[in-house]
Amino acid sequence: MSSQNQKVLDWADEQLGRVAGLFAILGAVGVCLLMVNILVAVFWRYALNDPIFGIDDVSVMVLAVFAGCAVAYGARNNSHVSVDIITNFFGRSATRYTDAVMRILALGITGLAAFALWTKACGFEEACITENLSIEHTWFYYFLGVALCFYALHLLVMLLVGFANWHGEDPNEAAD
Repeated sequence: MSSQNQKVLDWADEQLGRVAGLFAILGAVGVCLLMVNILVAVFWRYALNDPIFGIDDVSVMVLAVFAGCAVAYGARNNSHVSVDIITNFFGRSATRYTDAVMRILALGITGLAAFALWTKACGFEEACITENLSIEHTWFYYFLGVALCFYALHLLVMLLVGFANWHGEDPNEAAD
């Protein structure tokens, strides 16, 4: 692989790291908002004996944003569970192929899920609303679609880096 292609892959990997940092910041803000929302709801319900109408809807929507951020940031930082048995028995010669197949399949699944979220959202335009405040879920599905697109891009870069290092050690393998 040429050094120019390696520079492009390194640049793409660096940019994905920066975007993952933005997802982390947004997710942290979401967790803080969720915590404040719950504290306010509990105080109003039990101390003032006057529950706030629609507070559950706000919690659900903030949680949806947090879930999207967790998907994107978790993908970048390999916060998934994996059991590496193949390397113990067959070594790098086999994992070159299994890693490529796994990344292609995962790329297809995340790409399809993102496509479904963007094109269909939740299927019916008017049916996807919260219980009390009628907040539309559509934009939150779009956000989750963006997070899954980020995951798919991350998998694509991992796949290309794996192909670039086909005859050597895969830099992503330690993280897998």
